[in-house]
Amino acid sequence: MWQKIYLHLKSEDIDVYSIGQKQGLCDDPYVVVKESGQYSLGSNKQGYDLVDIIIFYPIGSYSQLFSYKNDIKNHLAELKYLRKTGNETPVIIDDEVKGYTTSIEYQVIKKF
Repeated sequence: MWQKIYLHLKSEDIDVYSIGQKQGLCDDPYVVVKESGQYSLGSNKQGYDLVDIIIFYPIGSYSQLFSYKNDIKNHLAELKYLRKTGNETPVIIDDEVKGYTTSIEYQVIKKF
């Protein structure tokens, strides 16, 4: 399922990567799409996948991060099979890439 999300964001001119694909410093904003597991809804017939949308934004542009995050949410709202769980991580500094990072969690309801 992450592939559909990846391709949708790519089509919206978002710099998007799969997990482990991006190397180097955060010179420009980008998004990483990460699958976070499959879960049952109490039966073997229906469940959901969790997908994390991890946002990276260059250090020194904290105030612009929230506008970028809202743009990402608006693009993802176009995908009717996605449902926000309400879980969003706080913004932290990733020293390794020299950027701010935060994530938004989504569910993809599916039948097995």
